[in-house]
Amino acid sequence: MPPHLFTPKLKGGQNTMPTKAELYAQMADKVATQLTGSWQEWAGFLTTASRLYKYPFHEQLMIYAQRPDATACAEYDLWNEKMGRYVRRGSKGIALVDDSGDRPRLRYVFDISDTGTREHSRTPWLWQLEERHLDSVQAMLERTYDVSGDDLAGQLTEVAGKLAEEYWTEHQQDFFYIVDGSFLEEYDEFNIGVQFKAAATVSITYALMSRCGLEPERYFDHEDFMAIFDFNTPSTIGALGTAVSQINQQVLRQIGVTIQNYEREQLAERSVTHGEQPDLHQERRLPDPRPEAGGNEAPGPVREDAPGLSEGASAGPVQRHDGERETVPAPERDRADHEPAAGADDAGAGGGGRSDGSAESQRPNEMGGPDERLQGAGGGSDSRGADLRITEH
Repeated sequence: MPPHLFTPKLKGGQNTMPTKAELYAQMADKVATQLTGSWQEWAGFLTTASRLYKYPFHEQLMIYAQRPDATACAEYDLWNEKMGRYVRRGSKGIALVDDSGDRPRLRYVFDISDTGTREHSRTPWLWQLEERHLDSVQAMLERTYDVSGDDLAGQLTEVAGKLAEEYWTEHQQDFFYIVDGSFLEEYDEFNIGVQFKAAATVSITYALMSRCGLEPERYFDHEDFMAIFDFNTPSTIGALGTAVSQINQQVLRQIGVTIQNYEREQLAERSVTHGEQPDLHQERRLPDPRPEAGGNEAPGPVREDAPGLSEGASAGPVQRHDGERETVPAPERDRADHEPAAGADDAGAGGGGRSDGSAESQRPNEMGGPDERLQGAGGGSDSRGADLRITEH
């Protein structure tokens, strides 16, 4: 487990002016500590994170702080080149921090609401759990996790408890090193485990229920979330959030695959019934997003969040950092003389520029997902794959 969310590394201990990426890294730590100060705030984060389940915790946190209503995020190049969509003029990029190098770097993603369509644009397939899927999903949960019952909410709660227990068994020794300064340091090792499993179980259950459309706010209240208040430092919140994120991704991917398989089987049956050859190649793999910034059509600027987020501590709920933005010009290679096709209202926008002069992350996309597909503009799907880690409704 990481000792905390981000560790800005300044050269030689000098009092250098922090870069914009370092300011965002500091913002992430501050936002994290605000999250567990209110169970409603934590529940709000879990709702957003359940749509962003293919992202790791620290990126879910950054997107929640800037765009809590995001539903499908990807970098500029993926929207433009692989999905055939353009990023609208003036769209505000969501800054994500890459802390894998010597110093944090920023990259930007855009929500699908920031994009427009062309004639051959594609739309991500985002699964929705419906009544007709319940039998298949519940059967999958019973086979995979040995949890039975007619109540999906009850099954998800049992799954969350089992996986939280397993996660603790595997990671507890790492966890004991990061409790200093938090309320958890007042507990012995056994009770640290009790608090972790309680906080993780309720958090995982809430997120799973939210993504499955079960209205978790009807099932939970303040008392259910008491354990999260002991996670009050960036280190402990990062550890809890990482556990919740990894477990949610595992279960929600399996649910998504189950729903997709059900729909494909129904498509095949309908095709055979009507004497048609089933075209199961209409839906293609939708790998995880993390598209690189850039693109091939960008007459207008896109906008990035402004710095200045590291000063002072907020006494209230998590503050949305979307008020002040700065315009970032489109990459020169992306500028085009033609208008977007298919009735696009705005020209595409480039997201690759940086105002502070520091390098942006160019790391490749990761964790291609087998569970989601791309739909074409005509209802079918393009045969090309796309590396889109989708945040979902």
